[in-house]
Amino acid sequence: MRRFLIAIPALVAACAHNVPQDAATGADGRIKGAHPIRLENGQGIARGIVTYPGGDRVDWKSIELPAGKRGTLELAMTWTAPRPGLHVAFDVFDQYNAPAKAVEHHHRHSRQASIDHAQGTYFVRVFAPNRGDAGAYKLVASFHEDSVQVPVNLAALEIPDPPKLAAVPLAVQPCDTFDAKNPSCADQCPDDAPATWRGCKTTCRTPDVANAACWTSMACPTPPDQRVADCMADPAKHWPVCPDFAHPDPGNPLCAATYIQPIEASILSVEQQGDAMLITIDVGSTSKIDETWHVHVLRGQTEELLVGGESKVLRVSKTRAVAKVRLTFDQVNANQRVRLTPR
Repeated sequence: MRRFLIAIPALVAACAHNVPQDAATGADGRIKGAHPIRLENGQGIARGIVTYPGGDRVDWKSIELPAGKRGTLELAMTWTAPRPGLHVAFDVFDQYNAPAKAVEHHHRHSRQASIDHAQGTYFVRVFAPNRGDAGAYKLVASFHEDSVQVPVNLAALEIPDPPKLAAVPLAVQPCDTFDAKNPSCADQCPDDAPATWRGCKTTCRTPDVANAACWTSMACPTPPDQRVADCMADPAKHWPVCPDFAHPDPGNPLCAATYIQPIEASILSVEQQGDAMLITIDVGSTSKIDETWHVHVLRGQTEELLVGGESKVLRVSKTRAVAKVRLTFDQVNANQRVRLTPR
């Protein structure tokens, strides 16, 4: 290697193909002349210049690891080129001149390589890869000795007996066909099993309202049955309108209070009673109203419920109903509409 960093730009500018790559190289241009990198406290540094157009393309370095030691050899190189786009590279060989197995990482202006379980001597070839490449480089070698493993005295170890394996389960015969003696058929209902078989009590093979297992899967029968899910999904589709909510038919779900339509009415009169108001409404028992119904005073001509205007019906006649609400006299006079609901 020859030191002529100032000369790099001029050499690069020269016609590269007219200069042999080793025209200006020194002894370190061959592996036999490799310049040693001496390790002190596990680290050594080498610097130099390689230039393809300048005729000094290759520098060889040697690294001798501590005798009898084995560890990780890490190599890191950075370089500065005379102009953008030029590169410097390196590769590693072992003491037998064979390529070393290294984990490599390449970056824009740096390269790293790591060799595990390294021992003996290694050679590093720093070079300009292509015609026109050149650069001043810095190569850092680091060696980290493998940790010493203390041999284990196997004879001194007391190894407990392994746990006993669980017994291999007996092969299970599936219930593909009915067999009363097959344990797998105890809760199964194959197609050839009798309808009275205990495993068929929880299976719906044929839609039957008497079989509870069919209630979630069968279609609504005729007449409809409240136990069947399909019937109760849309009761109005399968039952008629309840004819008399005062005397509901237990077999007709539409007679439930939830299906009673609200009734809108008007306030006929108001009477103050303590801090509340007794209101008389123009509907009564002929409209199926009774003492279980509730009254809701509406705000003006809207459908909004007036706060304090909710109460249970107190008394009912054929055409009138009476309720007590927590409103003022002026509030009742200003809001004459009510809605009655079964709850």
